[in-house]
Amino acid sequence: MKRNRTILAVILALLLLSGGAWAQETIKIGVVGPRTGPAAATGAAFDEGIKLAVEYVNSKGGVMGKKLEVAFEDTAGAPDKAASGFERLVTRDKVVMVLGESHSSSALAQIEVANRLKIPFVVVEAWADEITAKNYRYVFRAGPSNSGVVNETIAKWVQAEKFKRAYVIAENTDWGIGIGKLTENALAKAGVSYESMITERNSQDHYVELAKIKAFKPDVVLAYIYGVGLHYFVAQAGETGVSPKAVVLDGAGPPSLWPDFWKNVGDYGNLACFVSSMHEKVELTDMAVYYREAYNKAFGKAPTDYKSRSIFDGILIAADTINRAKSTDAEKLVDALEKTNLKTTRGTAKFGMAKGGTEYHQWMPPMLVIQWQDKKQVVLFPAEAATGKLKR
Repeated sequence: MKRNRTILAVILALLLLSGGAWAQETIKIGVVGPRTGPAAATGAAFDEGIKLAVEYVNSKGGVMGKKLEVAFEDTAGAPDKAASGFERLVTRDKVVMVLGESHSSSALAQIEVANRLKIPFVVVEAWADEITAKNYRYVFRAGPSNSGVVNETIAKWVQAEKFKRAYVIAENTDWGIGIGKLTENALAKAGVSYESMITERNSQDHYVELAKIKAFKPDVVLAYIYGVGLHYFVAQAGETGVSPKAVVLDGAGPPSLWPDFWKNVGDYGNLACFVSSMHEKVELTDMAVYYREAYNKAFGKAPTDYKSRSIFDGILIAADTINRAKSTDAEKLVDALEKTNLKTTRGTAKFGMAKGGTEYHQWMPPMLVIQWQDKKQVVLFPAEAATGKLKR
């Protein structure tokens, strides 16, 4: 009898001691993205967004009454590393959802892992249409798609500016080839004369290509080059006189906002255009205002790289999903994601449910076309959001 009381006392003591641990228990989600490699700046932007989002979610009570925690895996823009990193988050870190990515080739490898392991994956900044076109149950995208960016923003801007001749140069990646082909189709449909070429993603020498572009005499050059390769292209376009006679549009966006942009391109960056989902004078929701103010307070500067805000929104969506599901079960999380109706910094997130195309599990936030004018960002398109007009 005494022995039984002793065992009971030990059990009660262990329960009391572990109560504090249970009270501190967290729910963990994963983030994938490049902290190293040519797009390491995206990883830095993701880190900023993660910090702000986790602080916001936990200040509002966390998820299911527990603290939200994030585990990050560096993908370096390499599909094999991206796939193995994704799997580690699920098997080693026991995350309940995964968010992130900015390289389409990496995301296309990761969605296969998500589908095999049956873990919800919300892509925030990889644009290839194939990501959602495969119609996988566990894959969602809360961010741009190639077709959405081209058809709803770039092609309409080209028409609005009445450009007659366009040159498309795209990097040799899943994203670049895909968005380049979509742009060709959109230009043909709009009756805009065009020529196109594929370039090496990490090329530092575009002079031969620019000679061909110059000979075509375009009004606009649509450059789908991600990373510092874009900086070389912009600088050399200025050196060869292709720009500013022809307007150069960075069809990826963030490379024109990275801290080393002006250092690498010099004065040739003036009048360059880029796509973005963020501008300090175009804030669609109260959450956009909150994000800007929180970013300023945390980092002592204004936000520039919109991928920080993309992952911020992704984490808000994840937290909202877990709270509505009242569970970390993958099937219940997918069901809750499909019912998402959440105000984020970029508008109200809702995922498409029509199968058979790219709209399945896709939310396409609005995008802007912005031009650098004397190192100030001027919104050109859409007209209702414009803060100025195109300069040549």
